[in-house]
Amino acid sequence: QWKQLENLYFREKKFAVEVHDPRRISVSRRTFGQSGLVVQTWYANTSLIKSIWVMAISQHQFYLDRKQSKAKIPSARSLDDIAMDLTEMGTPKVSKLVTMEAKNQLIMASNGSLISSGSQDSEVSEEQKKEKIMELKKKEKLLQEKLLEKVEELKKICLREAELTGKMPKEYPLNAGEEPPQVRRRVGTAFKLDDNLLPSEEDPTLQDLESNFIIQQKLVEAAKKLASEPDLCKNVKKKRKQEYADAVKKLQEIENSINEYRIKCGKKPTQKSTFTLPGKQEN
Repeated sequence: QWKQLENLYFREKKFAVEVHDPRRISVSRRTFGQSGLVVQTWYANTSLIKSIWVMAISQHQFYLDRKQSKAKIPSARSLDDIAMDLTEMGTPKVSKLVTMEAKNQLIMASNGSLISSGSQDSEVSEEQKKEKIMELKKKEKLLQEKLLEKVEELKKICLREAELTGKMPKEYPLNAGEEPPQVRRRVGTAFKLDDNLLPSEEDPTLQDLESNFIIQQKLVEAAKKLASEPDLCKNVKKKRKQEYADAVKKLQEIENSINEYRIKCGKKPTQKSTFTLPGKQEN
């Protein structure tokens, strides 16, 4: 009987009817109370199964409408009156069935149920909707927390890049109206020459050599600091050590050029460089 119906649903090629059996009493997770459910199942191709399900939903809706109309009838009526009511009620139902699937987004092409069709049948639908809403809100909260965590990671990466390059990358996440933070380039990757350190030789050639030596000396200092940074991966550390070694070698070449020129001009050679080449590079 329709009053014993719990659910009508189809999945792919399966059509099932769930009904209450008063002879079978058990605890149901669906209703959180005592109930006896019997499931009857039929199988056919998907289009036929779907058509059967639509017709079953239509019949059940007809039962609900008749039940509601009977409750409003104050006294017994003639068969002609009942027939007239059925005709009036049946006309909009046909158009309703035609557009039912288009309007209801919960009914998929290959599955559906009495609950998802929006039946007025019972409290189970409302209970499931509440549970689904709570579940979706919980997932939304978790996703928002994950998003905030990733945004913070992106900010740290962008700040790290800005410290190395001196320029804030465009990927740095900003809120509406927020200005990007000002970041100073990391100490050791930039330097400024003191005017007092520049040589004041009368010989222009010797003065150029001395200036090149001072500039290269600052480059060596910067390369040494970069090579001494902690938490570097093996490849980066090896590369920076090699860059430091090349800078020291070039500094020594400039110093040799200065001493050769000084000897040529009848002056004594000098010992300027205090840097030494690093030991054997790591493989």
